Amino acid sequence: MATATRYAHPSPAPEPPGPSPGAAASPVRLSAAVMCHPSREAAARALAGRFPDLHATVVLDPAPDGPPDALRTALRAWSAVVPGATHHLVLQDDALPAEDFLRRLHALVAAQPDAALSLFTEWGSRTSYALRIAAMSGHHLAPVVDDYVPCVGLVLPAGVARGFADHARAEAADGDPDDLALLHYLAARGVRTLVPVANLVDHDNGAPSLVGNSVHGPRSAACLVPPDLAALPAEPTVLTGLGTVPYYDFWGQYSDACIPDDSTVDGRVRSSARVFLRGHGVTQDELSAGLAAALERCPERAFLTERVSEIVLTEVWIVSFLLGFTAAGLEGRGGASLDLTGPLPAAALATLGPGAVRRVVPRWLLPAVGALLTPLVLEAVRAGAARAPLRS
Repeated sequence: MATATRYAHPSPAPEPPGPSPGAAASPVRLSAAVMCHPSREAAARALAGRFPDLHATVVLDPAPDGPPDALRTALRAWSAVVPGATHHLVLQDDALPAEDFLRRLHALVAAQPDAALSLFTEWGSRTSYALRIAAMSGHHLAPVVDDYVPCVGLVLPAGVARGFADHARAEAADGDPDDLALLHYLAARGVRTLVPVANLVDHDNGAPSLVGNSVHGPRSAACLVPPDLAALPAEPTVLTGLGTVPYYDFWGQYSDACIPDDSTVDGRVRSSARVFLRGHGVTQDELSAGLAAALERCPERAFLTERVSEIVLTEVWIVSFLLGFTAAGLEGRGGASLDLTGPLPAAALATLGPGAVRRVVPRWLLPAVGALLTPLVLEAVRAGAARAPLRS
């Protein structure tokens, strides 16, 4: 997460890019801001300069010598909505927009004009697991289910964006980050937050985080949009009915089940994935036997087990098993109907392993370890899907 700005310069009203060939003109009119610390102003201006049609305002942290605090910049970035805009985009200075960004963004906003749209979710987030379920189930969008709002790249309806600063000044606690303040604000406004399965933004892992998030390890997109992916259909489908969400705690290295709980602002409470599965008849012995058999088939088992402990491998297996179990059981969907090999499901599942172990595997080894973890993830997902209860 980068720091943001409190002070904005007026910009001319942005002109929307032309519609894609054969499409009707979009009613979406975007304004935009790039929020940054002054030490990253050059990068922020370069990012804004990539999209001249947006006339993006570069918003600088007004107190760069103070304690790191993204919220003080975000208040101004979200207030920098130009007259006539229907929606407002805020990018952090470490955002990496995907190829064909503006065309894809306009299609997304036109399809979901009333939603908050997170354009990025990192590969180890809770939302990344909802995204993977959506990808395997053939949906285009997933609900954001984190206990914060991912805001490396975020679009809000213009009226919602304008109201954020007043709400945060009145309601946010001292020290709240912008992503948590946004969670409470959007919940209070009843605005649902969605993420496209094909993320439109990646995160630049090269620069150290100014608010201390470098200790989380690399934070890459859960499923970056492939350059050759077709535009969203006019009526993209959204994953609904999601109850329990698998989650891998990359800080503590254990597998969780995030169970619905209406008393929390994000709607879920964390519990043990083992306990959840045991309640559905899946024993630890079954899980251990499945992992052992999968490792026997791993051609580079020695390399993998020398670099990832048995404890971590077991936890990754369990969360992947729960992912398949949850996806296949959703709305009575059978495991055989899940798509694990299409371009988006394959891409989303390939990031699960490295997203889980990025804090315990050296960065230079992460690609190789991630590639070896992916077949294990796929086996565990299939095993979990096969154990999911079917409803008539």
